[in-house]
Amino acid sequence: MVLVVRKINIEVAAFSAEMALKAQALGASRIELNARGSYDDGGLTPAIDELATLRTGPRKLEIPVHVMIRPRGPPAGGQSDFIYSTHELAQMVTSICEFKASGLMNPTAGDRFVFGAIQEVDTIDPQMDGVKRTEVDETICKALIETAKPFGCVFHRAFDPIAATPYAVPEVEKLIDLGFECLLTAGDCVGGCCYPDNTDKIDAICRRVGGKLQIIAGGGVRRSGLKAAAEQLGVYDDKTLWFHTASIKYGPDGEPTEDIDSDELIAMVNLLSQVKPA
Repeated sequence: MVLVVRKINIEVAAFSAEMALKAQALGASRIELNARGSYDDGGLTPAIDELATLRTGPRKLEIPVHVMIRPRGPPAGGQSDFIYSTHELAQMVTSICEFKASGLMNPTAGDRFVFGAIQEVDTIDPQMDGVKRTEVDETICKALIETAKPFGCVFHRAFDPIAATPYAVPEVEKLIDLGFECLLTAGDCVGGCCYPDNTDKIDAICRRVGGKLQIIAGGGVRRSGLKAAAEQLGVYDDKTLWFHTASIKYGPDGEPTEDIDSDELIAMVNLLSQVKPA
């Protein structure tokens, strides 16, 4: 019997140029770049100066970067997130155009843009306990994908509420039809991707779309729980599956910082370098 061992790549969400370079040094295979101070909002559009530091500074980022395009954090009052106005769409289009014009990104090197937009269907869905059904907002996504060309695009965790529904796979197939290259998801809007039920959902999506869309499994990824999830999902190749983490360090008061926990990230990189698929 041949024992199969493989490496799974990990992408790190960074909230400054310094943390992006630190993640690279610790073994990250790709960076998702977000604005400083936006961790609590789930990541917002970074300043172009941050990317300039990574591409033109004395220490350079040598791995691909996914640039977050998100103009605001969650709305107040418990309203649904990732539902954008015409004005907010214009902001996102402008941000993409500015990054493209900067000359700091390279589509052939794997640099991409990250965004997501959903919409609520007016009818009540009996399969979802009376909750309004949410779907990918095709109109907004088409506009952003066209703007981003020739760069690839990633649909981010705006998908998590959809992943929790019976309609997850058809909506993933919609992303493929729209032209997305990757999907970042925790597999549900509750818990992270290393929760057994969520890992099962990600597994089911990978089985259906393997090779057509890269699934980036994220959401609270830490070393605890990662081994089981990696072994279950380790049957998929790099075109189908990556992991994603912020690997945030927590302060003495238990509050998250935007610094990377070096020990945590090193442990995850090492764990993912020797995965024995189940």
